[in-house]
Amino acid sequence: MNTKKYTWLFVGLFTLFLVMRLPGLHIPYHQDEWKNVAASATDDTGSYWAHPPLMQMSFRTAYIVFGQDNYRLFPLVVSLATGILLFAVVRRRSGQGAALWSLFLFIICFYNILGSLMPDVDGAIIPFFFLASVYAYDMYLSSSEMVRRRWFVWLFIICLVGFLVKLNFILAIGAIIADYLLTNWRALRGRPAFPFVASLGIFGVAYVALLYLFQAIYPGFTIASMLGHANQFSGETGRNYTQIIVQGLKAVYYLSPLLLAPLLFVKKEIFVKLRVFFIYLLFGLLFYFVLFDFSRGALDKYLMFLIVPLAAIGGTVLSGILSKLEQKDIWSSFKLPIVMGVIVSVALVWINFIPHDVIALYPKSEWFARALHGQWKMLTPLTGGSGPLGFYVSFLFIILSNITVFVLAVVAFFKKEWRPAILVVVLFVGISYNLVFAEEYTLGMINGSAPTVLEQTIDFIVKEDSIKQVLTYNDIGAGNLSAIKKYGGRFYAAPQYEEGHKDKFNNFDGVYMVIDVPHLYEQGFYGKFFSQCKVLFEASSYSITGRVYKCL
Repeated sequence: MNTKKYTWLFVGLFTLFLVMRLPGLHIPYHQDEWKNVAASATDDTGSYWAHPPLMQMSFRTAYIVFGQDNYRLFPLVVSLATGILLFAVVRRRSGQGAALWSLFLFIICFYNILGSLMPDVDGAIIPFFFLASVYAYDMYLSSSEMVRRRWFVWLFIICLVGFLVKLNFILAIGAIIADYLLTNWRALRGRPAFPFVASLGIFGVAYVALLYLFQAIYPGFTIASMLGHANQFSGETGRNYTQIIVQGLKAVYYLSPLLLAPLLFVKKEIFVKLRVFFIYLLFGLLFYFVLFDFSRGALDKYLMFLIVPLAAIGGTVLSGILSKLEQKDIWSSFKLPIVMGVIVSVALVWINFIPHDVIALYPKSEWFARALHGQWKMLTPLTGGSGPLGFYVSFLFIILSNITVFVLAVVAFFKKEWRPAILVVVLFVGISYNLVFAEEYTLGMINGSAPTVLEQTIDFIVKEDSIKQVLTYNDIGAGNLSAIKKYGGRFYAAPQYEEGHKDKFNNFDGVYMVIDVPHLYEQGFYGKFFSQCKVLFEASSYSITGRVYKCL
């Protein structure tokens, strides 16, 4: 590939990066997003920040630089730098073509779009430090003796900083150590192992010493709160397997079949080139699904660690199979697959525009029953404690897109001569899948925009002087209500909260704001309660409604 074409491709990819993310730059902060932004306004928030000290310090710095209203620029900028690092790492390991494909998958993946706009560390900051550590590790391995020492120092510092941001960075450190041991285990027998062991010991001592130093000089951090938070995931209270399945499925939806299908075509040479990524995947899956219980945490947020390794692996796989796409005359080589890809993608996207049922998230048994019995013409609510605010995507579209890609991938696995043509079709389907998710998250032009409904509802509440306190469903709009000093609390529709909410509702003297995503179950406690209330205001955007209730 000539330099001019390479430059234009690179510029085009990063233009695509911005185009797909800028519409979501001012989506209202939701739940933990709002808490993170609000807590970043001051250094004195030791009761809130229960992570290593550099998390709060980085968030505080970002607040000073970007301000409250533009805070999503912080993860966006870091994610942009992460994409550059991904390109650099994969180019060194697998070549320029693989690096471009990996960058494309990273940019187009909805999970990354979500992570690059989320005011937290798992979507952008941790991946950045992971790739920075891998880059330093690669430079250490490939440099001369004198230069190696410098890169080892950089690797040491990067790992130390990453671990001081969040404890789950131990996965990145572990992956690099495991890769190094697998590569050099013969050479590390006996006395040569001493520098390696000594380095680990020095790292541990330096880390603990820095924790005590930060605790002494920084008011927002205590070691006790950090360890207490980590202990919450020990699994002593029993796992909620239903929640694990739901959050795991959500991660699969967000990753899209475009990042998962290439795993079927991994060869030994790809595994060798990208072994540290495979080890990182293995360690992460064991960490989040086996060793610790994250069923009561934001598991869908933590699983964002999957994005970078899957983009690197998928890009390397696609580069090897679709090398002809780098030629000038693409149309003559892939005319039929391109036409088929467009037709299949258009047919799948069209599904989103047919009428769908809007069902409640609770009881979950109804959703699972419909899914198992093939009643797929329903909207799936996608929301979470760390964002997004909430949007709908057709479950029929999701399931048929995944089935289509799975069937095509299986055929391509057994029919090697058809593989390039089939993967072109897979590309079209995968791209359209991610575009639908991105569009619904940022604009909501098919099934409705929760930010639009929230804005209209808040405008009404602002103008009504008689409204003093608002109890909001799913904590939607907590930041907006806090800004106008009318936030009266929150409630959730989960069955386990019903008894407590009955007392809460009886003692509450104010109005209720319900931005109905996920949809409230009409026959349950909450649906029956609000059916007896007076509707003071109502707004809607396709399948999403917003109401303000006055309940006597």
